[in-house]
Amino acid sequence: MNDAFHRYDQLSDADRALADLLHSGSDERSMLSADGLNKYCGAPYPRPVVAFGSCTASTITMRGWLAARRALKELDERAADIGQLAAADELGRRIRRKLSHLLEVDDVDGLAVVLTPSGSDAETIALYFAALAGDGPLVNIVVGAREVGSGTVLAAGCRYFSERVPSGLDKEPGTPVDEALAARTQVIQVKIRNDQANERSPDELDAEIQALVADAVGRGARAIVHIVAHSKTGVHAPRLDTMNTLVSRYGDRVVPIIDAAQGRFSRRGLRDYISRGYMVIMTGSKFYGGPSFSGCLLLPRRVLPQNSADMVFPAGFSDYLTPAQLPDAWSAARAALEQKLNLGLLLRWSAAIAEIDAYYEAPGQSRYRVLRFFEAQTPIILGRSPLLELINVPVPVFDDTSERLLESKTTVFSFRVKARAGRQLDQPTLARWVRWMNQDISAAAPPATPDHILAATRTCFQLGQAVHVGEQSSGEHDHVIRVAIGGDLITNISTDTALGASLDNRLAWLSSKLEQLRIKIEYIADHEALLQC
Repeated sequence: MNDAFHRYDQLSDADRALADLLHSGSDERSMLSADGLNKYCGAPYPRPVVAFGSCTASTITMRGWLAARRALKELDERAADIGQLAAADELGRRIRRKLSHLLEVDDVDGLAVVLTPSGSDAETIALYFAALAGDGPLVNIVVGAREVGSGTVLAAGCRYFSERVPSGLDKEPGTPVDEALAARTQVIQVKIRNDQANERSPDELDAEIQALVADAVGRGARAIVHIVAHSKTGVHAPRLDTMNTLVSRYGDRVVPIIDAAQGRFSRRGLRDYISRGYMVIMTGSKFYGGPSFSGCLLLPRRVLPQNSADMVFPAGFSDYLTPAQLPDAWSAARAALEQKLNLGLLLRWSAAIAEIDAYYEAPGQSRYRVLRFFEAQTPIILGRSPLLELINVPVPVFDDTSERLLESKTTVFSFRVKARAGRQLDQPTLARWVRWMNQDISAAAPPATPDHILAATRTCFQLGQAVHVGEQSSGEHDHVIRVAIGGDLITNISTDTALGASLDNRLAWLSSKLEQLRIKIEYIADHEALLQC
């Protein structure tokens, strides 16, 4: 974990060229600030950071970096023989095949895999497939929009959500990707929290969704319903029994989409719902620890046209798709797209595949112990700070038949942060603190600072970005930041003897990092004015 680069401006020319490729072919969220980090404090080059931010985005690990470098070398070698586009096709095909294998869905009949620059982009592609079943209006019911992605609502309505799109063009957010599809689509948001940031009851949520579906179908529309498999703060909604009942009642008038972009799911659950005909949005760049912005859409046979070879996407979809991202059998769609490649996306997915492979190669019992340790210790350790208020800490689930969609472990904890004076921090202040957490700020330490505090202030922690969860009594927005554990950290604690000779030693290492995280937050509270100088 320590074998990493410290700063973007210290990279060699060759390493900087690879880092630049790894953040290309996305949108402005991937652009680097002066400190060499993107909007989410992630980096397209390995750096020594404790990865507690996988619920937002991940910094590429050395494992992923080396996989991306190998993929680029192999692509360049093949391009010399067969041309760059053909070589990109081979790489895209290899990624899709390996991903299906690792997720244990490669034998699901008729499954199609589409690589997308991000989970948000996948929303627009999913809408296209939901619209294929016939003409008429579409009602896209987005559950928990605040907690699944800032661009989700626009993307779900076939509208651009960013000023820069993966094709490299500039667009006006809110304008249609495709006029006809956007005109057919009404997006309705369903909140998963009340204004006090408390989760709404499952009965209340499900009743609202059922009423919206009944109204949409009654008006002759097709209802698209997002099932949030894990929001940014760990919420699951609606209940699966409710969704299954809606599908049974209305048939193809209801189109379910599993939003599993967090990647916090079980493979058994994933396979089950793909087999039921549910589309699934996932990423390799959150839980699994691939570099930021590696999206994917898993499409069951149920949503595909009878002859996929003749299918053609609207022209605007070239802003998000290239031929190498699509199945080979979609010949007309591939031919109609601009004949170019998104090399950055292919390299990001090459890195993500290496992370997913390493995660599932790690001993299952060790992974389980790491997950349970994090679930039990995080609220205890962070709860010792008077500055941190954890919200909605769930009771651990040990029942394997639990209905919590696709996962049963708590891997994300959300907390409000207060200054020493007791005021709750607003979003701009939280964003500043999150960036300081990801930097070595030990130079600001006064003389005679104890060694354990110096160690904490030197350590870089990547945390989940601030999320708006409700309103404060003052009327101000209520924001939380998040501490999460992801696949790369679980893999390292399970297997990396550099962190400790035994698993118990490595779990003690994890405990020490959570302690340092708490100490560093308290240090920032004590020295905020000095750090702003």
